[in-house]
Amino acid sequence: MRSLTSFIELHGLNEDRQGQGADIRHNYLDPSHPDPRIVMSIRKLPDDLNAIAKNELGEDEAKIEEHIEIITEWLKKQPHINAREDPQWIAAFLRGCKHSLEVTKQKLEAYYTIRTHLPELFADRDPKGAKINELLDLGIYLPLPATKDPTSPRIILLRGGCYDPSKYNFLDIMRVNYMVMDLMLMEDDRSLIAGQQTILDLTGSKFEHVGQFTPATVKKAVTCFQDAYPLRTKSMHFINLPPSFDMVFNIFKLFLKEKLKNRILIHSDQNTLYEHIPKEILPSDLNGNGPSIAELTAEWKQKVQDKRDWFLEDAQFCVDESKRAGKPVSGADLFGVDGSFKKLSID
Repeated sequence: MRSLTSFIELHGLNEDRQGQGADIRHNYLDPSHPDPRIVMSIRKLPDDLNAIAKNELGEDEAKIEEHIEIITEWLKKQPHINAREDPQWIAAFLRGCKHSLEVTKQKLEAYYTIRTHLPELFADRDPKGAKINELLDLGIYLPLPATKDPTSPRIILLRGGCYDPSKYNFLDIMRVNYMVMDLMLMEDDRSLIAGQQTILDLTGSKFEHVGQFTPATVKKAVTCFQDAYPLRTKSMHFINLPPSFDMVFNIFKLFLKEKLKNRILIHSDQNTLYEHIPKEILPSDLNGNGPSIAELTAEWKQKVQDKRDWFLEDAQFCVDESKRAGKPVSGADLFGVDGSFKKLSID
């Protein structure tokens, strides 16, 4: 059986080429900072991603360091936000917001506010905790190593029906999904810059799964995905649909923005998927030539667990509503029938 590492090497998809975890760094000294020992560092992009960042995101290499500093200083002036200030983390949000400083502020405000009011998704994220460990073994959210070509989006395989609904619920699943997504924000430049294509494989879905998708639960997950994460979703492909699919899909559509609705494709025949995503880069379990789901699962479990200290540290980053200027935000404001994050003002 071909290993994940050998597959990546075979396709020339080493981490330096993809801009993930590369040793090459873009270092600079803030000329206005009195302490020359303070150095800001973000990964240098490979040429293919650099071109996309410039042409599609409006990235200016001469200004990105200035923009990171502006956002960092803005965060320091928000008494209610305790945010991660790693330059690479801030760069991820800038890129996901096409380098609009105001939109980046709104997205960071949303990210930390929403996660604070969703302990069901963002509390107890120890990668070696019993439940998280079990869920990682299921291989539900699996970014694939290969892409169609050097400028193509990252492909995510999301296996929505592979968990036991009598043992876990939908929000348990989403907690682990968001852990992988957070890791990708820090490490996967391709996903941030070229975007993502998601394959939602519903093999194994049962009526018991359907019962977990209440409007309240779905709104929490969708609000977090749409409003908090600086992601570029290029397309979402549903395959292996259960008879109950329409019922669940109609609930999700209640909360999806029109732009995202227009990027959803439903495949009753898996062959039509290959018109959008090359068959050969899919896992062997989906008739592709890529690593098996078992290999991908083991690889991503290890990646998440290797970052245990990062996730434990991450628990401290949140908002303190008692320190917010003006009226504190509540969960009802965010996830109630009329709640909308867009009503919050950004100073």
